Amino acid sequence: MAFNIGYFNVKEFTTEMNRLNQILNNEVNPVEARLNALEEVSGAIKQYPNRFVGFGSIPLSFSSGDVALNDWIEKLVKEQKMKGLGEFTLSPGQIPLLEPIFKAASDYTSLPIWVHTFHPLNLKDIQELFLLTQKYENVPVIYGHMRGIHWLQTIEMIKNTKNAYLDISAFYTTYALSLAIKEIPERTLFSSDFPYGD
Repeated sequence: MAFNIGYFNVKEFTTEMNRLNQILNNEVNPVEARLNALEEVSGAIKQYPNRFVGFGSIPLSFSSGDVALNDWIEKLVKEQKMKGLGEFTLSPGQIPLLEPIFKAASDYTSLPIWVHTFHPLNLKDIQELFLLTQKYENVPVIYGHMRGIHWLQTIEMIKNTKNAYLDISAFYTTYALSLAIKEIPERTLFSSDFPYGD
């Protein structure tokens, strides 16, 4: 999603969160939502090519080996000039839907994957994501938002997983940020979730 510069008021923020919940609950056409997001990201990259690197989202309805999945990734990388795949925002219990994406990223060129790991995912989901991360060790995986309230467990898991990275946008507590930088400085990525986290 793209946002106007500035902070939301309560009504605008509630509208944005309702829109996110509709996507999470599959109440919108997932292909259409991804195409709209790609258009927004591509527009920003074309306007500011020296400032932005794009990650392209993919519908989670593809199965492993699906030709359409490979075609979608080819379009993202070649036509849209995306450098990775994501953001993937899932509901609890949906992590297994990412395996075809991991396999395709591994087979393609080890494209990085960015996963939203804050709410609504729980610790069990993060542990399942780590299993995929370890299985596809040539794919860099970015754990978005430092995993919310489970930031300590996530830092511990990432320390021992060379292809796992932490994104610090909208982190839960300042202590989590200082500990992440101290423990895994080469794999803690600065980012912003503006206007949600300043």
